[in-house]
Amino acid sequence: MTTQPRRALDLVVVGDPLDRFDPEIDTTLGVVAAAIARGHHVRACQPSDLAIVDGAALARTYDVRRGDTRWTALDDADAVLLRTEPPVDGAYLDAAFILDRVDTARTLMINDPRGVRIANEKLWALEHADLCPPTLVTSSADLIAEFLREHRECVVKPIDGFSGHGVLRLGYDDPNTASIVELSTAGGSRQVVVQPWLERVREGNKRVFVHDGEPVAAALRFPVENGDFRIGMPARMVPLSDRDREICDRLRPGLRELGLFLVGLDVIDGLLVDVNVTSSGALRKCDRLLGSTLCADLVQLIEERTDRRQS
Repeated sequence: MTTQPRRALDLVVVGDPLDRFDPEIDTTLGVVAAAIARGHHVRACQPSDLAIVDGAALARTYDVRRGDTRWTALDDADAVLLRTEPPVDGAYLDAAFILDRVDTARTLMINDPRGVRIANEKLWALEHADLCPPTLVTSSADLIAEFLREHRECVVKPIDGFSGHGVLRLGYDDPNTASIVELSTAGGSRQVVVQPWLERVREGNKRVFVHDGEPVAAALRFPVENGDFRIGMPARMVPLSDRDREICDRLRPGLRELGLFLVGLDVIDGLLVDVNVTSSGALRKCDRLLGSTLCADLVQLIEERTDRRQS
C-alpha cells in the first residue's frame, strides 16, 4: 500500500506552457498530476519568467490549480523540475544559467542545469564508448563515406537532435546518400553523429527509465508501420536485463555527479544509443498505455530525497 508523504512539498516546474501538452501522454503533466494527488503544491513557469535578484534565482510562477501568480524564491522550493523541451538553444541555456543560482543543498534540481549542459544526449554516452555502437562524429563527407563503406547502412543524427528529428538513414548503394550527407552537415559546416544501422531495432528500441541513478523499469518501442524507421509509442513493459543493469552501473557515478536525476536510456540490441537528460519522457505514455506507475513512483522518490535533505 502506498504511504502518504510526511509533509506537503512545494514544487516548481520550469518548462513550456502546460496547456500545450496532451494530458494523456505528457510526462510533465503526469508528474504534476501525481504530485497534486499526493497533496503537494505545484507552481509552474516558463523559462522567460526566470530572474536573478541580488544573486538569488526567482521565478514568476502560477499555482497550477488556483492560477494565482507571484514571484517565488526558488531556494524556498523543495524541488525544481526543469522540463523545457529541447533543443538546447540560446534561450534554454539562458534559463539554465539562471537556475545555476539555485542552492542545490536546499532545493532538489531535476535535472541540474550544469549536468544538462555537460551531458549532450548524443555524445555523453561516448564516455563509455564500449557500451555504444561504433560511432563517428564529424562534418567530413569523406569520413562519412569511409564509415559507410565499412558498415553499408547507417543512420545520421544531428548532435542537438531530439525525438527523432533530423535522423536520416544512409545506404552505401543509395544514390541519394551524398545529398543526404550534404543536407545533414550543412555542406560540411556542422558535425553530425553517424552510427551503423542496427537491424535488431525491429525487435525493439528499449527505453530504460533511470531515477537517481537506479534503473526502475523498461519499455520496448518499435518502428512505426508506415515504413518510417523512427520509433513509435511504447508497446510493452519488459524486465530489466543484466545488460541494462550493467549499463546503469557504469553510468550511475557520472549521472549522480552531474545531478541527472531523471534520465531515459535508449538501448538497441544491448547497445547504448542515447542518454536523454533534458526533458526525459515516456513515463506518462507507459502509465496510460501499459498500466505502469512511473510518474507516481518518481514523485515518491522526490519525497524521499527531499525528506533526506530536511533531516
